[in-house]
Amino acid sequence: MSQRYLLIDGMNITHAANNAKVLKVGETQVQAIYHFVKIVRKLVAAYPTAKPAVLWDGASWRYMDFPEYKANRKKDDTPSAIKAAEMKKVAENQIPAIKKAMQLLGMPQVRASNMEADDLAAIMGDRYVAKGGRVVLVSGDKDWVQVVNDKIIWLDPIRDRKIMKPADMESALGYKLDSFEAFVEMKCLAGDSGDGISGIGGIGEKGAIDFLNEYGSTTNFSNMLLDGTLDPKRVPKKFRDFAESEEKQMIFQRNRKLMDLRTKLRPDPINLKVDAGEPDIERFRTFCNRLMFRSITKELEPWISVFPAFHSLQEELAA
Repeated sequence: MSQRYLLIDGMNITHAANNAKVLKVGETQVQAIYHFVKIVRKLVAAYPTAKPAVLWDGASWRYMDFPEYKANRKKDDTPSAIKAAEMKKVAENQIPAIKKAMQLLGMPQVRASNMEADDLAAIMGDRYVAKGGRVVLVSGDKDWVQVVNDKIIWLDPIRDRKIMKPADMESALGYKLDSFEAFVEMKCLAGDSGDGISGIGGIGEKGAIDFLNEYGSTTNFSNMLLDGTLDPKRVPKKFRDFAESEEKQMIFQRNRKLMDLRTKLRPDPINLKVDAGEPDIERFRTFCNRLMFRSITKELEPWISVFPAFHSLQEELAA
């Protein structure tokens, strides 16, 4: 039986957990901590034989290559953007406690100074598959979908979405695409306004999806024009411009480097660190008591026993 691995997007799940009903200890919000722990517990219970790890963002190498990367998030001063920034700060203030909880639960945590969690997910996922393993990627970040293949699945536990094959993208994301490679090319053509990455111009998300469903890939499109299979006069101008414009081609290649999680142009991880954790039921009990997490401490032994570090406790309880 293949070894299964569970790779969890720490930052994404933190922000999702923080969006729950506000919980406070004194004046300090703790809902992200509480729900993060509960979400992780549900995941390890659902995949009891998997080796789990929480992946955290470092300072992305993309900023060095493209200074505009995510810069737009800091400039927007609309009421909704200000509120989102406040929520982000509240969530990030809870991350040290979340990391401490993961340590006490024996959950490995991984971080590299120059990598985002999605880079780590792609690198680790492919390495595990190369060794014969199977991987579950846990994140609400749609960018992780491009890593899916016959041995890797994407799971969004917040919106209850799962993608195992290209056909699943339509119901989960609304994209009707024939392959995960097409998903990458769609992103590169359309850009990503949330990350401040412009598209090639003239082709938005819908146009990129139409383009790829019509021609299969950008390479196939160019080849069809070159060998005469495709009459340029019958091609919409916005698509023809992509083939004829050197500037648009350069933007596409830039986006490919920034957005393709398997790009060979990505640097190697720097200061890659794995915190294996320090599983300790009594220290975790104290941690929960301080934060008033009574629903967890009420029956802590069976609650905690699903974590791999405490499987021996699970055997004792079942005896």
